[in-house]
Amino acid sequence: MIFDRIIYFPSSSVNRYRRKRECIVLTKPHDSPHVFQQLENIEQTHVVEVFYLSDDKYESHIKAVLSECPDAKTDEIRAAFVKYEEEFYIPPQDALRSIIRRFQGDKTPTSSSNSGNQTTKPTKKVSSLSELSGTDRDIEIEVEVVSHNLREQTIRGEQKQIAFGMIEDNPWNEGGNRIRWEYKDWGPNSNITPGSVIRIEGASVNEYQGKMSLNINQGARIAVLREGTRPVNQPGEPIDIDNIPKDGYICIVGRVLSSRDDQIHRKDGSGSIDVVRGRIADETGTIGFLSWEPFNHEVGSLIKIDGAQIKTFRDTPELNFGRTTKIEAYHDANFADVEKLNTNSMKTISQLTDGSRDVEAIVQITEWQKRSFTKDGEERFLWSGQIADPTGRCRMSAWQELPVTEGDLPVTVKLSGVRVRAWQGIPDITVDKVEQVEILKSTPWDEEINLKNHVVSIGLSEVVNSASRVGISTSGTIVSIREDSGIIQRCVDCRRVLRDGECSSEACVGKMESQQDVRLRLVIDNGEVTASLLINKDAALELLNTTEEKLAADIELEGKMEYVQSLRDYLLGRDIVVHGRTIVDDQGAMILSEHAELKSDDGAMLATEIRAQWGVN
Repeated sequence: MIFDRIIYFPSSSVNRYRRKRECIVLTKPHDSPHVFQQLENIEQTHVVEVFYLSDDKYESHIKAVLSECPDAKTDEIRAAFVKYEEEFYIPPQDALRSIIRRFQGDKTPTSSSNSGNQTTKPTKKVSSLSELSGTDRDIEIEVEVVSHNLREQTIRGEQKQIAFGMIEDNPWNEGGNRIRWEYKDWGPNSNITPGSVIRIEGASVNEYQGKMSLNINQGARIAVLREGTRPVNQPGEPIDIDNIPKDGYICIVGRVLSSRDDQIHRKDGSGSIDVVRGRIADETGTIGFLSWEPFNHEVGSLIKIDGAQIKTFRDTPELNFGRTTKIEAYHDANFADVEKLNTNSMKTISQLTDGSRDVEAIVQITEWQKRSFTKDGEERFLWSGQIADPTGRCRMSAWQELPVTEGDLPVTVKLSGVRVRAWQGIPDITVDKVEQVEILKSTPWDEEINLKNHVVSIGLSEVVNSASRVGISTSGTIVSIREDSGIIQRCVDCRRVLRDGECSSEACVGKMESQQDVRLRLVIDNGEVTASLLINKDAALELLNTTEEKLAADIELEGKMEYVQSLRDYLLGRDIVVHGRTIVDDQGAMILSEHAELKSDDGAMLATEIRAQWGVN
């Protein structure tokens, strides 16, 4: 028999297949051909072989699992695919690797062939997300909800409300290290709120492209162990830019201040991705954005953005626009115009954060030098120096020569579209092109700045709750003195403090050569917040009215712990004023002091009360 053509279609559609002048020969799997239907009015008969295609959409994926896990049972594999799709809305092609890993990890059968009774794995109770793998199901864990954002999403043609967010493990350990995961709440559960501590029973792990996340399906049980206090953002409900959290999905209304095409180069060198970068502003603040999709909104446009994801780069949050982000024109006659928003978007040095882009600022250049270096056999140049404004000072670097000479200093400049990097907590403005710098004839501020020793006095609460800064002065009450205060030994290569006589740095591991140094490690408090205080050698010796030699002799005579106790007797409860810089990160605030002086003894009683309140020595 010779066939004119071969036609494939699902078995369910055979009866709908009608063509004149053809005799259809149907071939079922593993069966011999037989005449299925003889159509009427046949002028010339053609024989067509028709193959059934399986209605099982999981068949090819099941075969892929069986090729990796030949001992697995087909029904159990199919049930796994069905569960992923129906409970977690994960299509089979995305669930494939997770299911393979699951069956590869199954060392015990899930059912008994003798009794026919199915046995299930017990609930896996863990305290840390690090204990979980991509194959884990029926998990019980206690976590703190960082964010919880509701969104409408189309799933298999149906609009469903889902919640996205972040969770952290070890919720009861306030000062310890936490692991943070993304999660999806398919309920969504109404008792999940930001800031709450919950116990999740019956969750599962989803692993996609090497990244782990937690699925809270509709059958999971949620027990609230501590109520949350952070606000929940409803879908479509705009929030002020100034109130944007560190992560999650949000909705804002803002005006486009800048927009430019950019590229992101893949780390594997396989090419680049076209993106759009820019800034959005409202009257409360500005924020940068990165759009992975075409962004066709001109500068000055007022838009509503729903479903933007917040991602934090270094210390700076940024809005990410993706395929599911909804952006539409917005109309509000009372919304601030571009000129006003640009004025409001000007940053001061005190407001600079690590990772900021497209920054606008007015500063004075107080020091400026040119240096050369060699890279890839080519001599290159970098210009750098110190800048200042009424709020503080920091560094600035430029990759192109600016119309600034040392004899012109100080020079007032307006910076546009510059970026910020930080080194050891100190902001450093980077100028990539000379066009980003405009020379101004005068400063926009009236006060005089001490350019040689510019110090800004701020309260301790502001120190703790703001970004890292240079050239600040603050005060507080000494409430704790660390045992490692006094004489220390530093590695001669990396300057790290030796531990047990050895350097812990990877580059210097095992090295014992050291250099003597002096420092004081304290904790200060103002009744509202605390901050760590590290006083350097010169400032510490001046504060204690001693010399390095006498200090070393006192420690040798009294012993280390006895000397620390004498420091506590002398310093605890005293009010102290310090000058220096700050490092503020997730671990809290640390002040690195280059000058310190005691105010009075009047704070002794207050310090005693504060130490009792905070439980410190």
